[in-house]
Amino acid sequence: PIYVDRMEGDSYVRKDVWEEWNKPDHGDMDFVTKSKGSFDEEHFVRVPYEKASELVAHKIAHFAKKYGGNSIALYGSGQLTMEGQYLENLFMKGVLGSNTIEANARMCMTSAVTAYFATLGSDTPPLAYEDIEMCDMIMHFGHNPREAHPIIFWRIADHKKKKNIPTVVVDPRHTGTSQGYEDINAENQVHVPILNGDISFLNSLAHVILKDHPDIVDWEFMKAHTTGWKEYTDGVLANYSPEQIQDRVGDERVTPELIRRVAGMFADATRKRLSRGPDGTGGVIIMWGIGYNQHIHGQHNVISIVNLLTMTGNLAKPGCGPFSMTGQPNAMGERFTGGLTGRLPFNMPLKDEVHRAKMAAAWNVPEQNLINAMNSENPGFAVGMMERAMKDEVKAMFFVYATHIDLPDVDKLIRPAISKTFNVVQEIYRHAPNNLYADVIFPAATWGEVQGVYISSERRLNICDKGGTPPPGCRPDLDMVIDKGKEIAHLLGLEAEKIFPWKRGEDGTYNAEEIFREVIAASKDTDTDLTGMLEVEKLDGISPYQQLRN
Repeated sequence: PIYVDRMEGDSYVRKDVWEEWNKPDHGDMDFVTKSKGSFDEEHFVRVPYEKASELVAHKIAHFAKKYGGNSIALYGSGQLTMEGQYLENLFMKGVLGSNTIEANARMCMTSAVTAYFATLGSDTPPLAYEDIEMCDMIMHFGHNPREAHPIIFWRIADHKKKKNIPTVVVDPRHTGTSQGYEDINAENQVHVPILNGDISFLNSLAHVILKDHPDIVDWEFMKAHTTGWKEYTDGVLANYSPEQIQDRVGDERVTPELIRRVAGMFADATRKRLSRGPDGTGGVIIMWGIGYNQHIHGQHNVISIVNLLTMTGNLAKPGCGPFSMTGQPNAMGERFTGGLTGRLPFNMPLKDEVHRAKMAAAWNVPEQNLINAMNSENPGFAVGMMERAMKDEVKAMFFVYATHIDLPDVDKLIRPAISKTFNVVQEIYRHAPNNLYADVIFPAATWGEVQGVYISSERRLNICDKGGTPPPGCRPDLDMVIDKGKEIAHLLGLEAEKIFPWKRGEDGTYNAEEIFREVIAASKDTDTDLTGMLEVEKLDGISPYQQLRN
């Protein structure tokens, strides 16, 4: 065991919750413990998993029947396997009809998601890591890969050293990334110390390019494939000269001369791509990180990047384009599986009638449950569900591989909110913050102890094979959502065995690859269609997981 303070063995149940449950007719099913705020042993009893799961199932079914499915919330994570994320969404929207499902992806990546939808029509940015070695210039906005994405940083550093490409780091701090690129070649590395002036800076680059480097403007592409191009080009020409934006960039070092220098580097890199012909590779990649997304205008930050790249034709070609770098190992899986308010798997919203019917059929749930979820509001998303808990609209919370302390206003909003709700926590650490407010704690297995798929920033599906055995009593999150889902679906009068048809294997766990096949099959005819993997299995006998390994 490489993890300190791991939990193992039986589940934990708050002592007073367990006592209430064991009264005739299970006592007051609305009962909320008074011992929140502590994870001391004196407040808990150890209960076999099956008994604790039975308690949870009956409590959740009670709340769903009495207060509606939307009174149940789930805060999930970009650390779960994609299969677990998929089943979470099935459980919440398909079984409970709840729209109160959020993840820490809401905290970090929503600006990128909504901007991709606004500009590209889908949350599928068109780059791969191999584009790094093809590009002629890289820019970073609010992104310090030397610390946050070191493998990416060293790939870029190697490429810079080999090909002497220019690099630009837009960040209020002089980071290790800037320093590292300067160590390779300080002559073609530029640090732009902007604070909150990113949109003006990007629009100013567009202004300089339109005036001084018109040869790299791809009018043909814009006119054929975009809307709003005239308003954009007219607007940046009229309002965003380097001199006009000096009061907006937040640092006197971002001079008109510096802006024109960066625009010239951008133009030269684009010319290199154009010199290689219509099918040539290269050009400019713009990467950004969480620091860029987490602005009050984060979505428009990202839109401004896509606008500039589109205007110059640095889009949908090898070696150029917009590339968001995520923080969580599987935030892409959370987005892919729709584990957020208002979403369904495969980049589609709940309100899409055709896709909603398709997912109801794939999940073997009544479509009315998804309609109920669609019609159930969760205003304010991850923070909003806590505000609703304060108003007694949310009665129960699941915390799965995510901590409540990554939400804002922890002491004034989050902890008062979860002091009022019945909280079910799946956790690996005995003294994790969630356990302070848990009514039931299920010891969980973690990565390296479970099978599953993770999706990286480039949208590649990667198999993460089980490398070790979890401590006794620690179950995969996937298994726990199936168990709870079955029990609760049964209590709600649904066909539980059709919704969750999987059986435990010889090792006592569910086969994650079977779930993955379900995901693949359901993806048919979406913009993330994976069904070719099933065709390969049919023709060549190679299983989906083995295809990923290969």
